Amino acid sequence: MFERDYLIRLLTQTGLMLGKVMGLRQQQKQKEALDLIDEFLGRELRLRSRLAMGLSDEDLLSMLSVTGSPNAESVAVVAACLQQEADLLSDLGQTEESVPRYAKALRLDLYLIHNKMEIEGWDIRQHIEQLLRSLSSYELDTKTKLALWPWYESKGQLTEAEDLLYELEEEGVISAEEGDNFYARLSELEDSMLEAGGLPRGEMEEGRRQWGALMKENA
Repeated sequence: MFERDYLIRLLTQTGLMLGKVMGLRQQQKQKEALDLIDEFLGRELRLRSRLAMGLSDEDLLSMLSVTGSPNAESVAVVAACLQQEADLLSDLGQTEESVPRYAKALRLDLYLIHNKMEIEGWDIRQHIEQLLRSLSSYELDTKTKLALWPWYESKGQLTEAEDLLYELEEEGVISAEEGDNFYARLSELEDSMLEAGGLPRGEMEEGRRQWGALMKENA
């Protein structure tokens, strides 16, 4: 009961803090807002932004774990804080600092979705769409593409999923079997779903054939 009360309080306090951050941003007080976020993370999660960015995703999730499993609320809060920091840094023209924060926040939110750790009253999917818009002008790193690939498929954005498959293959981080399984899943979809995803059955089958040929070529 105590833990549940704490988590509810954490989400409530995060919402209040982010409201203050938005107010400071409107007043063009980005640096004060950044300090507020960092102080909040230190007080509530014993974590600083610089540490969160310095850790690998795996180590950060481990740090946010309780009894071996990442705490969904803590992960969501860190993602939201990094997203807000990225907005503020973008305002200041510090793209080299903002883009990695957007990307890490996106991967954390996608981790929650992929592991069915959504939180009542906390719209993680909306955060993901916001982050994708913020990152739309930038080339994504490989780790972020890997996290994003199943999201596109689950959303029915099949053209985007197929494009990422080939990008990931070029970057050497996806196997022939994973691509084969992707096309096998698509082949089981109804024609209407394939068309809605921008990949009519004829185009999907041609993509499947090209994938098979590429895998034979690379074998």
